[in-house]
Amino acid sequence: MLLLGLLLLLPLLAGARLLWNWWKLRSLHLPPLAPGFLHLLQPDLPIYLLGLTQKFGPIYRLHLGLQDKLVSKNYPDLSLGDYSLLWKAHKKLTRSALLLGIRDSMEPVVEQLTQEFCERMRAQPGTPVAIEEEFSLLTCSIICYLTFGDKIKEDNLMPAYYKCIQEVLKTWSHWSIQIVDVIPFLRFFPNPGLRRLKQAIEKRDHIVEKQLRQHKASLVAGQWRDMMDYMLQGVAQPSMEEGSGQLLEGHVHMAAVDLLIGGTETTANTLSWAVVFLLHHPEIQQRLQEELDHELGPGASSSRVPYKDRARLPLLNATIAEVLRLRPVVPLALPHRTTRPSSISGYDIPEGTVIIPNLQGAHLDETVWERPHEFWPDRFLEPGKNSRALAFGCGARVCLGEPLARLELFVVLTRLLQAFTLLPSGDALPSLQPLPHCSVILKMQPFQVRLQPRGMGAHSPGQSQ
Repeated sequence: MLLLGLLLLLPLLAGARLLWNWWKLRSLHLPPLAPGFLHLLQPDLPIYLLGLTQKFGPIYRLHLGLQDKLVSKNYPDLSLGDYSLLWKAHKKLTRSALLLGIRDSMEPVVEQLTQEFCERMRAQPGTPVAIEEEFSLLTCSIICYLTFGDKIKEDNLMPAYYKCIQEVLKTWSHWSIQIVDVIPFLRFFPNPGLRRLKQAIEKRDHIVEKQLRQHKASLVAGQWRDMMDYMLQGVAQPSMEEGSGQLLEGHVHMAAVDLLIGGTETTANTLSWAVVFLLHHPEIQQRLQEELDHELGPGASSSRVPYKDRARLPLLNATIAEVLRLRPVVPLALPHRTTRPSSISGYDIPEGTVIIPNLQGAHLDETVWERPHEFWPDRFLEPGKNSRALAFGCGARVCLGEPLARLELFVVLTRLLQAFTLLPSGDALPSLQPLPHCSVILKMQPFQVRLQPRGMGAHSPGQSQ
């Protein structure tokens, strides 16, 4: 009888909660609500959301599954954790590991592995290459070396690590996982995709746990060889900020996961988009090679521009900025939640509202950008234009890996264009349209490119479009 009473009481309590929430929101001046709740099923979600601004303005609400979410085109704000003093300490430790722990080794590692990548490409001159896969292996190698140290090369662990990370990314992006975000109660039904994701995550966690044990066993106080060493030293220190709690080894584990997953596919994807845009705009590719030849000398494949001197290559920097504008690392910034009642542009934003900044939408805003849909790197040669782009987000939630990603983009594109001319693999150029129904990043449609070593009489790479 008591159980029956509880079963009857639960719906009443849920209904009362919904009624109370509705009553509280009545008095607020909320952003307009876009009808429907299947928005996530749109094939090109960021562009679809940008289109809604024509009807609802730059800030509006959506029903995504069972939650209201706020989308802002103009106000972009470890990944999905709620803000707290402990989260702040966790983020600070991870960022310090990137900026301080490997400060002296980061650029040499990127240079060395990029040089090895170019040598592999030089061994197959003019052969069509699925370069997105090659970039993915390169960026995965870089982040693994920086996180775990060069012993993974000695023990030949990279192939297994790369396969594991790719498996996590592939299963995570499958529609059977993404649909759970739209209709959350589906997680309670049998889902082979969800089962595969859990298995992939278990393999990933096993790799990270093994590295944690090995690093702890060989740790020397006051010294570090890589980011995991640095973070383990950090959690061993008592917290200096009152009320922040104590960081534990589990925080090092999750920081390593964030670095591995976030540092592999995003940068590889941006590099691949850069190649696609340069195939469509051979005149920009030619100007970039002329800039490199002017600074380093023709055919000077062993010469380099240190990252601190990157201002010597203004067109290359502008090209990177333009690729990031048109294809930001994450087109919809990771969701954030308001910790207290606030307001934006006169609208009331209740506590607990999920906010999704539409970074790609902001980069295509015709009120801000001239010819926003056109690939035009020269726009960033004008003073002050770089500050308008927010490819990595901003504020407390800015992408932790931004310094490494920018270094990789600069070094890899410099080395690639020094050594090769990029040519289409056939008569048709690769598509500039992203794959439909992408999850977190804007994936390009599969394509191949021919890397013609410079000085071998390469012909014109194609026609501008």
